[in-house]
Amino acid sequence: MEVTATRVSALLVALLLPAFAFAQPRPSFVAQPGRTVAVSLPSSLLDEREVKKQISSGLTTTFLLSAQARESDRRGAARVEVRFDLWDEVWLVRRIEFDGKEERQRLASRDALDKWWRVPVRLFAANADRVALRVTLSVLPFSIAEGEDARQWIAKSGGLGTPGGGSPLVTALIGTTLDAKPIRAYHWNAEVAFR
Repeated sequence: MEVTATRVSALLVALLLPAFAFAQPRPSFVAQPGRTVAVSLPSSLLDEREVKKQISSGLTTTFLLSAQARESDRRGAARVEVRFDLWDEVWLVRRIEFDGKEERQRLASRDALDKWWRVPVRLFAANADRVALRVTLSVLPFSIAEGEDARQWIAKSGGLGTPGGGSPLVTALIGTTLDAKPIRAYHWNAEVAFR
């Protein structure tokens, strides 16, 4: 059996295609003044099938970023919320950085959302000139505030506010809906050096 260049090429494509199909988008990690680590998320993440469906639904999608130094217990976190307002046809966005700094905007187009999305989010305060991080991004199908509002509404309507708990059906609804697993989760390792 003769091995031709075409067969070798076809075999390589067959072997490598799955790796490319399941490759996670990679953010950029940026060293900022004050030994602050920021992350710039790729807009391609918003185009992934599950994420795109969720952010276009009219419900808030929460992107939770968490970072932990690999060689210490230091941690940092940030949150980004995106919702497409179906009535006004605008994107309502919110960013809360590791130090509590908050920003809200109304964006008129998907292009504006992509541009805003790529602005670095401050995630972590380092205590050395070099830091190695484990970073996780969890995509949740609701905002933290909406989840708490829904939990309180369901609890009141199902009698869960009383001692003893209320109906098992309402308890199951709360457990499966509001404590749902993330739509997607991403994990990256990053090393950032400060000058």
